[in-house]
Amino acid sequence: MSDKNENIMESTPRTYGPKATVAQIFATIAQSFLLIGLGMEIGMPTIVIQHLYQNPDSEFSLTLTEISWYGSILFIFHPTGSFLSGFLQERYGRKRCMIFANVPSIFGWILLYYTHSAVSLYASTVLMGLSIGFSEAPILSYVGEITEPRLRGSMASLACTSSMLGILLTYFLGYLFEWRTVALLSALCPITCICLVILIPESPVWLVAKGKNEKAEKALRWLRGWVEPEIVKAEHLELIRYNEVSGTHRGTADVNRNNLLLKLAQFKNPSVYRPFRLIMFYFLISDIVSSVPWRAFTSKIMTEVGILNNQSLLLVVFAVLQIIGSLIVVLTVHHLGKRFLTNLTFFINTMLLCLFGAYIVAMKNNYINSTTWIPISILCGINFFGASVIILPWMLLSEVFPNKSRGIATGSSAGLAYLLIFILTKSYIALELLLTLEYTMVLFGCLGILGSFYLYFHLPETENKTLLEIEEFFT
Repeated sequence: MSDKNENIMESTPRTYGPKATVAQIFATIAQSFLLIGLGMEIGMPTIVIQHLYQNPDSEFSLTLTEISWYGSILFIFHPTGSFLSGFLQERYGRKRCMIFANVPSIFGWILLYYTHSAVSLYASTVLMGLSIGFSEAPILSYVGEITEPRLRGSMASLACTSSMLGILLTYFLGYLFEWRTVALLSALCPITCICLVILIPESPVWLVAKGKNEKAEKALRWLRGWVEPEIVKAEHLELIRYNEVSGTHRGTADVNRNNLLLKLAQFKNPSVYRPFRLIMFYFLISDIVSSVPWRAFTSKIMTEVGILNNQSLLLVVFAVLQIIGSLIVVLTVHHLGKRFLTNLTFFINTMLLCLFGAYIVAMKNNYINSTTWIPISILCGINFFGASVIILPWMLLSEVFPNKSRGIATGSSAGLAYLLIFILTKSYIALELLLTLEYTMVLFGCLGILGSFYLYFHLPETENKTLLEIEEFFT
């Protein structure tokens, strides 16, 4: 890289002012409706299982095997859409892919409303899984590409918080209405998302990569507070140079984009496989130490530890605590950094998991009397601190990959992340039957401790770093 290029790319990040912040927040909120819908789709199995699991009074009931499949099948079809979106977003853009991703979700909610058997229940979930998959890569790429470095961490965490807001909304509706009504009302979310995404601009980075420099400048002006062209001229030139340096400028990378093998070969590059390896390990451990593997079976777990009353209300409380935990991350990540938040929340959640297992052991062996406030408090803590554990790897995913490989790398990472969730969720019931609930929680806690040590020594700090600085670190 020439000295001139380095001066352009490593210049001090400029601050555009409050209008730019408003514009980027609006764009992030618009696309975050996809993640609100994702959260609603993730939270819905918990509501359905609560009403249908071994319930002789319902129109049809689900067995233990059927809830194991229903709680996890959403995530096995997600990777299919996610891998495809990694390629499609490079050809059609982030915005078009985000609009298209809402279509299967709408049909999935309608099918769920009319379902009368486990098979149609699975079919509705398949459509939702494909919808989540199609949206994952463009969402993660879009947030990282439209925001200034000073806002990237907060906007990425705000986008991740949206999924937890969707879970809260589903649990709240489940507290008020019958599950079929919840499904019908949930169809309004993807419809709203389509209307909002139409209003926001395409990613300037993608437009420059396609050689559409005038449209990229127009998009930048919108995202930086609807300013005049001369205000964004320096950043526009910086984006053009960044694409040239990254090898994504039109004329140098179009041939590669049309070749699947060359796309996959990008994973041989250290700047791709090193962050890929790190982020996938982070996903695995963060899933284990949070409530992800057993989220769909929360009602069953509460029943087993003696929490028999107000389960629907407690689900709402857990979701509210997740939102609060997420908002704290949004407000503090810029100051505390992702490394500190990772180390803190992983330590606390692993201790809570071990404590939960120890309580159940003590209760079953009559060492202590069964009191509902203890497991409720522990579950509240797991959900509160688990919010940070869950969203931090998604924040990293939007910024750790180089521009040339961001589409395929984020799509592949998101797809494999949900494949991990499927494996963990599907195997949870079998693992609990094998080890019992208490030792399953202790096992999760011990794995979290080992993962925490690895991340402590290998996780870099990316907060307040430019995309090029992050790329150079892994290179």
